Amino acid sequence: MEIIVFEKETYWKMQTELMQMFQKALKEANKEEDDWIPTEKAKALLGVKSKSKMQELRDNDCIKFSKLGKKTIMYSHKSILDFLKRNIPKY
Repeated sequence: MEIIVFEKETYWKMQTELMQMFQKALKEANKEEDDWIPTEKAKALLGVKSKSKMQELRDNDCIKFSKLGKKTIMYSHKSILDFLKRNIPKY
């Protein structure tokens, strides 16, 4: 067995840095949770009115989505913005 010894000050500095890393990771994880939007908001962002067009976008992997239960579908806001950036012509 190997024993590692820290000075008290070094130990607390390391502890503080670890806590900051955990807090940052938690914030990032929460951002991903906030990224999901309902169908109606996704349709509004995309300028889509029909369910079939949304189905086409899902089938072609144009945007990320997650299905909750049998009917509820949530869409990744970030993936929709990325899709729009890729597909809106630049003038």
